[in-house]
Amino acid sequence: LDGANKMAGTKETYQVDLNPDQMAFVRSVKDKFSLADEGKTIRIVLDYLMTNPNVHDTVFTQPRCLRCE
Repeated sequence: LDGANKMAGTKETYQVDLNPDQMAFVRSVKDKFSLADEGKTIRIVLDYLMTNPNVHDTVFTQPRCLRCE
């Protein structure tokens, strides 16, 4: 995901490894909400998490395994 665009401040570019279903989700949200690119989609999710610490326990401690057998 390329986070280096000209929107709202300096950005750094990072490589993020996503599974195909995760990337499909990011793209579907981008398309549904007419977001500029996949990087913007990820930044929105991160901004939400940064400004809502009350959801951190739910997001980061709930066991998830969408690809486990």
